[in-house]
Amino acid sequence: MLPHLKNNDLGRAQDLMIEAESKRCNRGNIVEAGWCPETWDGLSCWNSTPPGKLAFQPCPYYFIGFNDQANASKQCMLDGEWFFNVATGTTWSNYSQCYTQQTHLLLNTSDVQTTNITLIKKFLPIVKTISKLGYTISLFTLIFAFCILATIKKLRCPRNILHMHLFASFMMRAFMGLLKDMLFVSGIGTSNVVVPDGDGYWLVDETDNWHCKMVTSLWQYFLLANYFWILMEGIYLHNLVILALFTDANSSIAAYIISGWGLPAIFILPWVVTRIMFENTYCWTTNLQPLVFLLIRVPTIFSILINFVLFVNIVWVLLSKLKSSVLEETQRYKQWTRSTLVLMPLFGVHYAVFMGMSYSIGKNETVEVTWLLSDQLFASLQGFFVAVLYCFLNGEVRAEVSRALRSSKWSRLRGRWGPRPSTHSVSVCSCNVSGKPDRCSKRPGRWWRARWKSPSCMFQERATRRSTHSMMMEREEVV
Repeated sequence: MLPHLKNNDLGRAQDLMIEAESKRCNRGNIVEAGWCPETWDGLSCWNSTPPGKLAFQPCPYYFIGFNDQANASKQCMLDGEWFFNVATGTTWSNYSQCYTQQTHLLLNTSDVQTTNITLIKKFLPIVKTISKLGYTISLFTLIFAFCILATIKKLRCPRNILHMHLFASFMMRAFMGLLKDMLFVSGIGTSNVVVPDGDGYWLVDETDNWHCKMVTSLWQYFLLANYFWILMEGIYLHNLVILALFTDANSSIAAYIISGWGLPAIFILPWVVTRIMFENTYCWTTNLQPLVFLLIRVPTIFSILINFVLFVNIVWVLLSKLKSSVLEETQRYKQWTRSTLVLMPLFGVHYAVFMGMSYSIGKNETVEVTWLLSDQLFASLQGFFVAVLYCFLNGEVRAEVSRALRSSKWSRLRGRWGPRPSTHSVSVCSCNVSGKPDRCSKRPGRWWRARWKSPSCMFQERATRRSTHSMMMEREEVV
């Protein structure tokens, strides 16, 4: 690690040299329109550079421990801005060839070129707090919901098994996100790799830092698995509603389970190999090689777009069926709106919206900050919304939980203060679709329980009737 020299003469001389070089740097100077401006990164002055080019210059001779015969580098992006990591709110300069004993990379948070970066630095702590709080709430909510579906035998049908896998993917995403935030300094790397230095950080590129690389790899896997499980739920519901290909049989979900956990590994393993071969630096949290990161980015975008198309198709079918019903126009659109809102978190519709907003980075400061805040808010709380809508507010689940409580020793604790049966009744969809008629029994409940039936339950209430007429009637029951 670099020695702390500010308490001796050599350190003071070095500081004076750095200050003198800083004053000579003509910050903001641009040779041609579209080029990255001349900038001071806290250690060296970087000349204006063409977009898409990697700037090189000799390592600063005045920094003790640096080899001035080697070169430092700094990446100018295609948009005419120096490489900026949105997650950490910092710009980057690569001094990995300058120090002979250990490799370091300097991050300088004071190197600010535009107002939007300043705005991001202002809101970045808020974004991180939102992310931590949201993932914590989602994790505990999902664990509770998962335990309910896993412990009550009558709820262990294929539809709910898929929900459990979806819950598990959200749980692992939240857990790895919180673990990464706890172990990594500013989301960059572990404390043995990241060394704070004033406004910035030194990154020590050790050869044995495989622990943090493993954490990053697991984080990327479960993140991608979560996207794919959202896609699996979307495909399952779309097939049930539009194509009517599958019934509620155990054999019909094997492909979904294998795809949900297996497809992410197909993309993550090549990413790990390419990182080792071409960008085996630090904790794999930096992405200076865009082509390498495409191995993760492309399948993520693909899953988001496919799910959005499936969502639009299902919503259109719902609207078509409502228009042909005998309900009043106001009631039709109320039911259609309610069904659409229930489906939105399951299909991850917000990802498609925020993906479009992400292209505002470096162009519009207000849109960029709005994107950061909204993306982290919805991404961290999506697991919470899914657990609430498809477990806690699900009429089928509530009925089975109430039945389990009434038949267990806990019923004695309720006494005369427990809830009394209502004269209202709601339709509870049974998980056991065995071909017997009328599997949807009437259970006592309150009026609002029927509003939050699982979408797959609503579409499956007559799944055993295979004729075209019965399938059309099945879809009409959704609304």
